[in-house]
Amino acid sequence: MIKLAAYICTGLIMTCAFAQSDSLNNHKVLFDNESKIISWITPQQNAYSEFLHQRWNYIKTSVPNSPGPEPQSSYPQYYFYCAYIIKDGKLLPDTWMNDIGERIPNWFESARLYYAYTGDTVPMMIVKKLVDYSIDHGTSPSTFAWPGFPYTTSNAGDTLFRGFTSAGRFVLHEIQVDHAGDMGLTYYRLYQFTGDEKYKTAAVNVANTLAVKARTGTATHSVWPYRVVMNTGEVKAEYGANWMGCYALLDNLVKANIGITNAYKSAMVKVKNFILEFPMKTGFWTDGHTDTDIDSHTYKSNMSASNAKLYMLDHPEFDTAWKTDLPKLIEWTETNFITRCVAGEPASQWGANIAGEQDSFLYKMDYQTARYAAECARWYAVSGDETYKEKAYRSLNWVTYCNDANGLAVESPVSKGINSWWSDCYGEGPRMFYPALAAVPEWAPKHENHILYSEGILKNVWYSTNKIQYYATSINGTEYIKLAFKPTKITLNGLAISLCSDSNHEGYILKDLGDGDYALTIKRLKAGDIIITAVD
Repeated sequence: MIKLAAYICTGLIMTCAFAQSDSLNNHKVLFDNESKIISWITPQQNAYSEFLHQRWNYIKTSVPNSPGPEPQSSYPQYYFYCAYIIKDGKLLPDTWMNDIGERIPNWFESARLYYAYTGDTVPMMIVKKLVDYSIDHGTSPSTFAWPGFPYTTSNAGDTLFRGFTSAGRFVLHEIQVDHAGDMGLTYYRLYQFTGDEKYKTAAVNVANTLAVKARTGTATHSVWPYRVVMNTGEVKAEYGANWMGCYALLDNLVKANIGITNAYKSAMVKVKNFILEFPMKTGFWTDGHTDTDIDSHTYKSNMSASNAKLYMLDHPEFDTAWKTDLPKLIEWTETNFITRCVAGEPASQWGANIAGEQDSFLYKMDYQTARYAAECARWYAVSGDETYKEKAYRSLNWVTYCNDANGLAVESPVSKGINSWWSDCYGEGPRMFYPALAAVPEWAPKHENHILYSEGILKNVWYSTNKIQYYATSINGTEYIKLAFKPTKITLNGLAISLCSDSNHEGYILKDLGDGDYALTIKRLKAGDIIITAVD
């Protein structure tokens, strides 16, 4: 996304030079004995966990309401504005636009992972209200060419979402199809968490429209158009590559036998064929985010490629060549969005690679750096290659410097004039820490119990000293857990599950981390109640 409308990126490939100092975002940079960056948050063992707490604590306690009369003034700023400006010690809204289609899916993921990690339900309630507002105030009518579909953008301050028209880049009712699909997936996942049928209905409406509109993709026309005008059906951009959310929505509904599953299966085949035949081979992972009017089949966005990488790490069956394709995609990010820089910005700082966003916006961002770190950490867990663990560790450490002790984030501390976006700072960035912790559970706090990561939705999470309990909603899933006790019994729906040697079979893997801590991986082939205890 373009964080400042008047800011123009050169997009040049260059050798990046940057005058390093020993401070970043008003923090003194701390180093290890290799003179490489470690987190400013101490003790180091708790740094990532504390970072996650800081970010959510700020959202829970410190965000001012929107300016203006009712109803704006009854809602926090993140309802109607994409970003914020810090001026004279006050948080003011950036009046550029409202990026609904990015914020809601990323905040939901951040909230549900934090809930699983802590048992704290407040973030889920915050996000549920955001989703409710969006469904009620930002869904296309049944008479439109794209019916029952979410609006992905709005003008800043608008309480009725009808698109981002104020800058002249888009027309009324214009949306990004990929982000609308991401919202549909969020609706379904919120249905799994709450059981509320309205979310299932909203998800099915999105899926039905996607199924009807799916087409065979080519090098210039993707399986769905990237941008459309919902009331008329006019296509504004034919090519995009950010389709993993759409695919996941359809896949979830098929597995649950909900909706027109045969049509969903047909669309899924088209998505998979397109992804593997075109962007996977060409490197044109096009998406311009919600505020850029990109119309190109050769444009590159780190987010689109990152979403594909993260999906395949959870679902390797998507790509039979995933063990070859994933390291190539990580290298693609390093070539296009780490080595390539805006003049005066670094490719790395103190051993940490830092990542840019898209071809027309190469500024180094906290959330893109967190994405890169999560991918490297999880590839390390697969490959055992320590260089990826090192890359992940340094980049995550760098990201922790992007907020103060209260959790107020600055997402681009090496850039000038770049505002901080709610979707990036409080959704897309923090959510990447959980898969990284799953890959390297030693990075989670000692002597604490935490569900580090799961791809599926968990609810009824409950923690005590020697017991963890939760309900897994998916029929097939994996949970990564760190324990401060050695489990003596693990049950699924009251039946004991067994220790196993790998994650290809139902059961659990237990790794002794030393000093009384354990890493537990549970592989399930059915939904239900999981209970982990230290006593019989």
